[in-house]
Amino acid sequence: MSFLNQFAIKFASLTPGTYTFDFEISDKFFENFEASEIQKARVDVVVEMEKQSRMLVLDFNVKGFVNVMCDRCLVDFDFPIESTQRLIVKYGPEKKEETDEIITIPESDHEINVAQFIYEYIHLALPPKRVHPDNEKGESLCDAEIIKKLEALKSKESEKQDSDPRWEALKQIKFN
Repeated sequence: MSFLNQFAIKFASLTPGTYTFDFEISDKFFENFEASEIQKARVDVVVEMEKQSRMLVLDFNVKGFVNVMCDRCLVDFDFPIESTQRLIVKYGPEKKEETDEIITIPESDHEINVAQFIYEYIHLALPPKRVHPDNEKGESLCDAEIIKKLEALKSKESEKQDSDPRWEALKQIKFN
């Protein structure tokens, strides 16, 4: 039995109504996805499923911490995430993805595995730029030693730009 089978929701025997499913996502979850950007996490996912006669409406509530690398100082840290996503599952002749939020599954299916959706929704909860948050005083929690080295490199780079001989020659040109 595959680890990801535990994320299958069996809906065929359920009567129309609302149901709640809780999933705890840990490091082992991400090991099952090839080349996953995330390796460590502690995320709780609550799926509220409304079963209707011709479709399922699944609301995913994602909340927890994902270990990511800081884009500024390159030190790993736990980044808090929280998001809500909706997935509408319709019954049809064949499996297909109509939009990002609407999929169709065959009428013969009796369950839906939400592992891939949870994986995608956790990644979508991450911002494009991931940096350590600031503390109560407004100071960055990045590695202070790395930040000092970056600032030193930045000041050296600005000195180089000021003394570039190619620009000095151009400054000598005066327009009449």
